[in-house]
Amino acid sequence: MTAGRRVVPLLWRILALLIVLAPGLVAAQRPPDRAAMFRLRDSLRSSADTTQLVALESRTIDSARKNRDNPLIHLRLGFLGLRLAELTNGAGHFRDAEGEFEWATGLQPRWPLGWYGLGNAELAAADAYPPAMRGVFAVLGRDVFQAPAHDLARSAIVDSSFVYGVFELGDNALHLGISAHLTGALFALREVARAPAGRDSSVLMLRGRIERDVGDVDSAIAAFQALLNHNRFNATALLEMARTKLAAGRISGVAQWYLGLSLADGETAAMYSRDLSLVMPDSALRHFDAARGESRVAVARRFWDTRDPDAFNGSAERLREHYRRIDYAHHRYPLVPPGHRYDTLKAFGPTGSRFDDRGRIYVRHGEPDDRTSLTMAGMPPNESWLYHRPAGDLLFNFAQPDSAQGYRMYESLLDIVGLGTAARRTGQGDVRARLEGGTTLATYGAAWTAQAAQEMLYSRQKLSPIVARMLAAGERGSREMQLAERAAGRKSIAIGLQTDSWKFGYELPLTADVDVVAVGSDAAGTQMQVVFAIPGSSLYAPPSTGRVVYPIRMRVAVRNAAGAVVTSLDTLRNFAASAAIAENDNLLGRLPMYLPPGIYTVRVALETESRGLVTRPQQVRVAALATTAIELSDLALGVRTVPLPWRTGPADTAWINPLHRFRASEPMQLYFEVGGLAPGTAYRAQLAVLKVGRTDPLLQLGFNAVAAQRPDQVHREIDIGRLGGGDYLLQVTVATPTGGKVVRQRGFTVVK
Repeated sequence: MTAGRRVVPLLWRILALLIVLAPGLVAAQRPPDRAAMFRLRDSLRSSADTTQLVALESRTIDSARKNRDNPLIHLRLGFLGLRLAELTNGAGHFRDAEGEFEWATGLQPRWPLGWYGLGNAELAAADAYPPAMRGVFAVLGRDVFQAPAHDLARSAIVDSSFVYGVFELGDNALHLGISAHLTGALFALREVARAPAGRDSSVLMLRGRIERDVGDVDSAIAAFQALLNHNRFNATALLEMARTKLAAGRISGVAQWYLGLSLADGETAAMYSRDLSLVMPDSALRHFDAARGESRVAVARRFWDTRDPDAFNGSAERLREHYRRIDYAHHRYPLVPPGHRYDTLKAFGPTGSRFDDRGRIYVRHGEPDDRTSLTMAGMPPNESWLYHRPAGDLLFNFAQPDSAQGYRMYESLLDIVGLGTAARRTGQGDVRARLEGGTTLATYGAAWTAQAAQEMLYSRQKLSPIVARMLAAGERGSREMQLAERAAGRKSIAIGLQTDSWKFGYELPLTADVDVVAVGSDAAGTQMQVVFAIPGSSLYAPPSTGRVVYPIRMRVAVRNAAGAVVTSLDTLRNFAASAAIAENDNLLGRLPMYLPPGIYTVRVALETESRGLVTRPQQVRVAALATTAIELSDLALGVRTVPLPWRTGPADTAWINPLHRFRASEPMQLYFEVGGLAPGTAYRAQLAVLKVGRTDPLLQLGFNAVAAQRPDQVHREIDIGRLGGGDYLLQVTVATPTGGKVVRQRGFTVVK
C-alpha cells in the first residue's frame, strides 16, 4: 500500500471522474464519453494504493445495488476490479472484473467499452496463468487467449468507429513477440475482417503485419494490397508489402521497396533507416537519412550494388536476401526465449528488431560455414560460429547468460567458461579482468574450473587452430595464448559488425551444363558465346494442352585480370516449346556478348521457376583477331543432334554443344577463327585428338588454307568413330610459312 501527499490528489481526480461518469449520462458511448472512461482507467492505473481503491470499489458497489441496470456503474466497477487484480494478482478480482464487464455487455450489447473491458480482463487472467498450466489447457484443447480475442473483436464489430481494442491487442502482440498473443490477435483481426471495422486502414496494416509474423504470407499480402488498392502511393503499405514479399523470396518486392522509399517521410523513412542500419555503415546511413526522394533511392541502390560480389544485380537479390535474413533471425534467434514470463520481456533492440547477437551476425553474414556447441552441466547454453573469409576466418562465440534473455557475443571462449558454475564458485568468473591483471584462467590440470575450460576448448578445436595451441600451451604459455585468442575474437567482432557478406546462390539447385567459348566476330567486334543445356527433369512445365513457355533468367558477370567488373548482363528470355520437354531431353540456349580482346573471368547464373545455378569462375581469352600477328579464337565443338547453331556468315553455320558429350557414331562439327592474316595469306592447320593424360595423338588431320577474309572462318567435320568412350582434348595448331604459330585446346567426352 502506498501512502503520502501525492496519493490524495490522484484519488480526488478519480472521484471527480466518477462524478463526471454519473448514472445520468445515458449516452456514454459517444466518443467524448468513451474518452472520459479511458481517463478514469488511466487514473486507476496511476494509483497503487489498494486500500483507497478497495474503498472506492465498496462505495461504487453501493451505487450499483441502487442502480443495477446502469451499465456505466458496472464499467466503473470492472475497471476498478481489473486494477485491483493487477496490483494483487488475485484471481478473485479478475473474476469480479469479468463479471462486471459481462453485466455491462448484457445491459448494452452495442456499447464497445463493455466488450473491450471484458476482453482485457480475460486477457490479463490468461496471462496470469503459469506457462505450464497454459500448456495443459492447450493439450486439453482450450485456448485461454481465444475468449479475450473474441470479445475484443466484438468491441469493434458492434461499433466500427472503435478499433482501439483490437489494435491494442495486435500492437502489443507484435511488440512482445509472444506466439500465443499473436495467435489471439490474428483470431480477433480475422473476425473483425467481416465487419466494416475490418476495412479500417490501421486494422488492415496491423493484420498484414501479424499475418506475416505468424507465417501466412499470402494473407499478409492480401491485407497490404487492400491498403494499396485504396492508395497506391501509401509508402508504409509499400514497405510492408515489400518486406513480406522479399522475406518470402519473391523478387517482385524489390520494385515496391524502391517506390515506397521514394515516397517515404517521417516514421516510414525511419522504418527504412532501421532496416538498413542492420548492415549499412554509420557514414552511409547518415548520408541516407539526409537524402530525400529519388536522391535517397540513389543512395540505397549504390549501397546494394556494392553488396553483390559477382555483379549479379545486387540491388535485387541482395536486398531480397537481407529481408529473408531479418525474418529468419526474428524467428530463429529471438531476443527473449519463447515461453518466458511476460513481465521480464525486453522485446526490441535499438533497431526495433527482436533478435539477439546471433541474429545480428546472421543478418550481416548469413549461415555460418561451421558451428558447434557444448552441452555440459553448470555451463550456460553456448554456440560458436565460423565464417571462412579470404582475408582471414571470422569466429564468433555466443552464450546465453540467463534464461530471461537471448544469446550475447563474447570475445573469448573463456568468457563463457567464466559464466559457468565452476568458475563462479571458485572466484574466477571475471576472466577478462583476471587476464588484464596478469592472472590466467587455468586450462591445464585437474581442477574443477580447468576441467570445464578444457571441455570448452576441446569442443572448438576443429573451428580454430589457436584453440588447439591453447590446450597445448600449459602453464608457461597460457597467458600469451589467451591474450592471442581474445585479440582474435575482438577482431572478429569488430570486422563482423562493420562488414557484411553474401554468397550468391539459390535455395533449390538447378542441374544444367553451362559453357563459355570466346569465338565469333563481326563488324561490331569479337564475341563470347555463353551456352547452356537444362534437362527437362530440372524444368517446371505448367499444365497446358498446347505450347509450353519456359522463362529462363540468365546473368553473366565478366571481370578483368584486376578483378574489376568489365560488363554484366541480366536478361529474362522465354523459351517456347510445342510440348513439355522430356526429362531426358534438354532446353538449349545461347547468349552472345561482345568483349574486347583480353583475358577474363566469367561467372554465369541461371534461374528457372524456384531453382538456380551459379557456375564456378571460368577463365576465357578473347583473341585479338584484328591485329597483324597470327591469332586463334576458342574452338567451338558441336553436333547436329544438339541443335544449337548460329550464323557466322551469309551462308555459314557454326554449332556448339554445351553438354561436351559426343557420340562416336556422329561427326563432330568444329568451328574456329584465324586472325592476324591478310586475305590471300597461306597458313597450315594441324588438328590432333589426344586422350586426357596422354601425349600421343589418336587422331590427326592437317590441311593447307589461304585466308579469304579477316578473320578467316574455318569449318571442319571430324569423324570420331574410332574413339572409345572417355575424355579427350582437341588441339588445333595454326602456323604460317614465316614462322608464326598459335595453339588452342578444348576438351570433350565420347559416349557410346
